[in-house]
Amino acid sequence: MTIGQKIFYLLDQKNMTQKEFSDKTGIATTTISDWRKKNTNPGSDKILSICAALEVTPEFLLSGVTEDSERGKDMKLMVIPKGTEERELIELYSDMDWIDRTHFLEYARRIIEKKNNSYHKEEKNMTKLAEFCNIEVYIDSTFEGEPFLDIYYADDDVMGNMNIATGELIGDFSKYVVPVIKAWFEDNKAVITKMWTDKKLEVIQESE
Repeated sequence: MTIGQKIFYLLDQKNMTQKEFSDKTGIATTTISDWRKKNTNPGSDKILSICAALEVTPEFLLSGVTEDSERGKDMKLMVIPKGTEERELIELYSDMDWIDRTHFLEYARRIIEKKNNSYHKEEKNMTKLAEFCNIEVYIDSTFEGEPFLDIYYADDDVMGNMNIATGELIGDFSKYVVPVIKAWFEDNKAVITKMWTDKKLEVIQESE
């Protein structure tokens, strides 16, 4: 039995139409029909999407057997339809060389880590005032104690604080980040000072 014949056998078993199979794999129905009419096999670049759609392993599709004699109940395959952002992301990744892929994955991991480990994520009294250049600024919404802002720089995972009255920045921030934080504070110092004096949160408008 050829690979093409095996595909049609599995389609019959699953009561899956060629249109449904086409939608799942992104392979044109005319191409699928040609496998039967011309008794040809799909290209190697289509094997994984075919296996995912039919819920079988590549080993089963190519040879008819798997190590555990199963058809792939625990497969970790995914079909990504054409025209979606997910598909575009994968195609862009495929076109990168290995060093760009490494940087891309590292950037993606940092985004997820930043989302999961956002500073003060679970502290009820801390309210985020602003976020810029991967820097998060928080203020104590109870306005108790000394007038300080908490500063978190996600890229370096560095936490510190800034004295609202003096503008003094405390924390092991890199020399490249310090000017960015201080410039933001100078632009918003009046609003932040009034906020602490009035003990009332206000919206900080982003600079254009």
